[in-house]
Amino acid sequence: MIRRKKLFILGLGIFLSGLLVMAPTLYYRTKDYAAANHFQTQTTIPAPQLKSSPTLVSGKPIELILDDLKLKLIVTDGVYNNLTGQWSLSTNKAHYALLSTVPNNEEGNTLIYGHYRPEVFARLKRVQPGNEAIVLTDNGYRFIYRFRSTQAVNPTDTSIFAYRGAPMLTLQTCSGAWMQNRQLYSFDLFRFEKI
Repeated sequence: MIRRKKLFILGLGIFLSGLLVMAPTLYYRTKDYAAANHFQTQTTIPAPQLKSSPTLVSGKPIELILDDLKLKLIVTDGVYNNLTGQWSLSTNKAHYALLSTVPNNEEGNTLIYGHYRPEVFARLKRVQPGNEAIVLTDNGYRFIYRFRSTQAVNPTDTSIFAYRGAPMLTLQTCSGAWMQNRQLYSFDLFRFEKI
């Protein structure tokens, strides 16, 4: 009888410990569920198209520099699978989301994303309004953006791909106690120049 009582108390202790450990996860999942119902998502995402004009300057990103954060990264192509919700990722590079707009001087949102790791985007949390992000392109242009704001979104929120408006850059990484959110850092185009 005493042995059963000890086993019951031990089992109850393990159960309560597991519940205590899982409480933050359950909290954030509930919060994410509410956020998922708040944001509109799409299952198929059309790639943004740019209007061709004589003044259009654009190029595929190959390097990202944030001098204020002492961050310089190679940028490679990145793919988002809208069926699985998975992103292609590297442990030491940033990725240009091919579904987003290439850096340009007319319209659209360029999305560059990466892991929340010291080698990649862990330092982004220190970015300040007015800090600059420089994107170098494969055709020899430098696009300079200024940081405006940041927000956390649900991982299933893909509305960023539907953006139409003034040219901007968004840097994306994970955030939250369990890295369950996506943190978006928005930068407005300030100027561009031929290198």
